[in-house]
Amino acid sequence: MYKQVITLLLFCSLTIYGQTKKLTLNEAIETAVKNNPQILTAEKEILAVEGKILQAGRIPNAEFSVETNEIPTNFSFGETGELDFNFSQSLEFFGKRGTRIKSAEYEKQISQINLERIKKIVTAQVKTAYYQSLLSVETIKSIEQNITLLSDFLVQVRDKYQAGTSSYLDVIRAKVEATRLKNELFDVNKQFQKNIGNLKILLGIENGVSYELVDTLNYNFSTVPLDSILTSLTGKSNFIEISGLRIERDKSFLSLAEKGSLPDFNFGASFQNRQPIPGKGFDNFIGLKLGISLPMFYLSGVNGDIQESSALLDISNIQHDAIRKIITQKITSSYKSLAYAEEQLQVFDKSLLLDIEDELRAGINAYQNNQIDVLNLFDIYRTYRSTKLEYARVIFNCLIARNDLEISNEFASE
Repeated sequence: MYKQVITLLLFCSLTIYGQTKKLTLNEAIETAVKNNPQILTAEKEILAVEGKILQAGRIPNAEFSVETNEIPTNFSFGETGELDFNFSQSLEFFGKRGTRIKSAEYEKQISQINLERIKKIVTAQVKTAYYQSLLSVETIKSIEQNITLLSDFLVQVRDKYQAGTSSYLDVIRAKVEATRLKNELFDVNKQFQKNIGNLKILLGIENGVSYELVDTLNYNFSTVPLDSILTSLTGKSNFIEISGLRIERDKSFLSLAEKGSLPDFNFGASFQNRQPIPGKGFDNFIGLKLGISLPMFYLSGVNGDIQESSALLDISNIQHDAIRKIITQKITSSYKSLAYAEEQLQVFDKSLLLDIEDELRAGINAYQNNQIDVLNLFDIYRTYRSTKLEYARVIFNCLIARNDLEISNEFASE
């Protein structure tokens, strides 16, 4: 029975491991949002900051103490001259606690917006990995198509050789060309597995399942002008918004530092037993205490806190201005890169693809009619394959350029 259970479990695991699952780009993005470690970490950071908010609102612990004096040398505590039960509570000057909570709440807002920023970045990374895998798929299809064409061509070469109109060297050349393509196909398949592996890492899964990509490489040209893109992306930039919140947070830090010159208070009450005459019982009293800190005697530390907070606020303002300029330039550069990639794609769409299709058909007919030799036909095959691959690569470049443009407002450095 035990062996049967083990066998069943092993069979189930192998079955799961060998499964193939279809995966669209949207499904990949949804999976990454749920499982990507960067996103999960950012979500936990929000919880950590919420804990800091609770800490920021903490009131100093109250103190309770029992104090006794005039204890006889025989340690007879019933005959002590004084016995006090004390309670005291420290309180900050009004506004300090609220300012500290406000600073922590800015941290929470920053963490929440940073979570959205990371989701956007991970989404862009998933798209890139998915597009890279699609490019590998298109390359594999192109090579397999050329292998099929060469197999058909090899039949023609053999027929011509048997008819005495071609040399055996042409047969060997056709076989070598087919072998070279198969070796190239091996390398491309290896790269495809690497790309799929990178995609799985971004998705945050490793289940042994093979994925069949459903989407294909296709591209719709952009018609939005640069001015509109700049306005839209700068307005939606989580990175710029985080930078602005850091300024508000540092303002609250400066406000808290300035409040450091204000005194704190200490309130206390006590129940007191006093023995006016030894052996004659105790008199009971109530004691009150009001204390106040005197920070004016140590203003150098307060001034140091203010100077540090003021400098950090200035730094945040400088960085915020620099971030806007850098992101504006990155958006502009990304837009121009996309425009250049689209120009290259238009060249293929308008002429090259049609020309190379015609050239391949003409070359095959010319070889069949003994108008060109096998080497010239191989050159036509290679040009045809290169054109198809370059076309897929240009589409890939457009998709990546558009992806880079969409994410260009979330970084201030490369």
